[in-house]
Amino acid sequence: MKKLFFLFCIFLYTANAQAMNIDKQLLNEMLTTLNNEYLHEVDNPQLITNGLQFLHDMDSRFTVSKGPERIYIYHDNKISAIIPFPKDITDISAWTESISSAMTAAGKMSEQIALKDYELPDLFMKKMTESLDKFSHYYSQYNYKEDEQHKSYYNLYSDRMIDEFLYIRVRIFNKQTTARIKDSLQNNPESKAVILDLRGNSGGILNEALTTAGLFIDNAIITYTAARDGTHQHYYTTEENSIFEKPLIILVDGDTASAAEVLAAGLQEQSRAKIIGTRTFGKGTIQNITKMSNGGTLVLTTEQFFTPSGKVIHEHGVEPDICTEHDAEGGCSPQSRLDNEEDITAAQQLLLQ
Repeated sequence: MKKLFFLFCIFLYTANAQAMNIDKQLLNEMLTTLNNEYLHEVDNPQLITNGLQFLHDMDSRFTVSKGPERIYIYHDNKISAIIPFPKDITDISAWTESISSAMTAAGKMSEQIALKDYELPDLFMKKMTESLDKFSHYYSQYNYKEDEQHKSYYNLYSDRMIDEFLYIRVRIFNKQTTARIKDSLQNNPESKAVILDLRGNSGGILNEALTTAGLFIDNAIITYTAARDGTHQHYYTTEENSIFEKPLIILVDGDTASAAEVLAAGLQEQSRAKIIGTRTFGKGTIQNITKMSNGGTLVLTTEQFFTPSGKVIHEHGVEPDICTEHDAEGGCSPQSRLDNEEDITAAQQLLLQ
């Protein structure tokens, strides 16, 4: 009998030890990074509630909900754990202890969760970042397929003369973009204007977009970035290397994004270019890559771009001077117009005025 009792105690100790194997230091690191670096102010109670939804993903008997002062975790429709909000909801240490205790409690009730104890902080972090903006992600060290870099398939560049105007299409800003545009400008000195087609351009290398701007304007602010509290401002300006001073038209559409939007907005506000097309995509943020101590990778939005006058690009896009497609309310809708010749015709007509 004593032997059976002894074995039962060992079983309880082993199960509890397994369930308690939560990396608190990693949880603290993850929450601290989000609170300190994310572009927008973090709502910890909601963010943590979102993160704990991974319990339901692993075991559908769990549900998680947020009350006015507590987070409730239910198992089979009964409360299994309660996480009270700390007096200071920015107290990361307090949140870490509570989350660790909740994960331990869940592990005692679910074999699926107990067996994944060492992965729980990763699963929690991945679920949390899903509730942030669509450009922030967490890539777990336990899922190597997710670590693959997303590569653009668009690496296209073309140029041609349309009547007296040099037409240049750039589908993405890569390491050769500025050099190729420079060659096009120098090889066609007779052109009376340039139509720079950025429709469908998803962005690419920011520095290439900025050096491209420098081909058309000297000593001008093209954009600046700032964190959520307005600090860490960094201004991006062109140098004295412009080689083209004639009229410039930029074509954009709803798929023009990121670095391409920065270039178009900067030259527009500096009165260097007229923009024709539709409102752009509105991807004006910077993502910082942080390697977590456990080997996971956090891609987190930390800053956003502003036009020279201080307008926000992200989720607003860039409004063209001449809109070529309106929505039902009369606004300039972000439509895809990659192969629409009407936009090129509109540029020609504007240049001939």
